Amino acid sequence: MDILNFISWIKAGKYITTAPLDAVTVIGVPNTTRGDAYLPATVPISALQTNIGKFIGGGIVASEWFENGVHKALIVSLQDLSVNTDWTVIAQQGVSLPGAQSYSDGLTNTNAIIAQTGAPANTTYAAGLARLYLGGGYNDWYLPSAWELNMLYDSAAIINKLVGNGFGPNGYWSSTGFFATDAWTIDFIDGISYLALKSAGQAARAVRTHTF
Repeated sequence: MDILNFISWIKAGKYITTAPLDAVTVIGVPNTTRGDAYLPATVPISALQTNIGKFIGGGIVASEWFENGVHKALIVSLQDLSVNTDWTVIAQQGVSLPGAQSYSDGLTNTNAIIAQTGAPANTTYAAGLARLYLGGGYNDWYLPSAWELNMLYDSAAIINKLVGNGFGPNGYWSSTGFFATDAWTIDFIDGISYLALKSAGQAARAVRTHTF
């Protein structure tokens, strides 16, 4: 709303009202002199609050968003699954995997990494560790993509205040591969992303997407 419409809006005695406790309604009025229209809009109370740092969904909330009107959150495991593990099994560490190169879809990446091994997930590599994690009784955990891992770094200071086994000064694996031999990681000391050999020992955390 520009300043002229805002002044007109105030002079007209319009205001913000609260509906029942699950929503707020912003009341607007059409302005026939300027051709603008401000229609009522109801926003969920949850959209005005943050859950980051809350213990929800088997872990702790690192990030949250609304996707097509659905409130979602990225939940991270309460501890490292390993501080020194390979990205994948030895036999596949020099093999290209186009199906695990998404920067945003860690679940698809994780499933592709496991499928490439030709065997069920096991705990000898990062993607297998994440997929087998059962925190809170949930079985939909995965290794975060590069962008999801960045969400974890952005909330690391908050998480470390609340969790005894917080993020350490380590490089953490994402599930985003790069060419045949490398995958993206983030150094949790300074937040710098870098490529590491899939055979390099890095730390791993599991994440899951939670729907409220």
